[in-house]
Amino acid sequence: MKKFTIIFFFLMCTTLTYSQYRGYDEWVASIGINILDNSAFQDPIKGSERWSFKHPITIGIEYKWDEHFSISPMLSFNAVDEVYVDAGQAQETGLPQGWIEGGNYVSFDVNGKFYFDEYIAQNDKIDAYAGLGLGYYKVADESNGSGNFTIGMRFWFTPEIGVRVQSLAKFAFKNDKVYANNNFIHSIDFLYRF
Repeated sequence: MKKFTIIFFFLMCTTLTYSQYRGYDEWVASIGINILDNSAFQDPIKGSERWSFKHPITIGIEYKWDEHFSISPMLSFNAVDEVYVDAGQAQETGLPQGWIEGGNYVSFDVNGKFYFDEYIAQNDKIDAYAGLGLGYYKVADESNGSGNFTIGMRFWFTPEIGVRVQSLAKFAFKNDKVYANNNFIHSIDFLYRF
């Protein structure tokens, strides 16, 4: 976690310096709710039976230093209702095979975003983006790191106030975990641009 903090600090200092040189400077604070999909990518399109909505809070800050690029740290809270234990995991851990009770979920993610809406349509009220990043999360007593892919849109009602709809796919670095495995975080956030 210490290395992650140092890398994050370095990235923020670099982007702040670069933005002052370019003259583009946009900060956006966000707070909202999320739905956690803990299907472990078994069949995320099938339905919502593995979605969790317990204390579903997402907070974050985004710094856009260029028309197309930004960096966005985000903190998410929720709970995993159930976790699937396959036959191999059941043998290794002694847990019963099948769906078992989960636990509290906390996730910290830093994502770089590329805004591509200008290439589709000229509209200053809508911003579309995709991004990549890294994450660290904990479910019950297990923690894991992740490679992230995010996609979303921001809708601006005024120059300062807006709403964001986002989906974040978290690909676990260690696949031998029972609780902290692959998951999605879908969120709706209120935005304040300053």
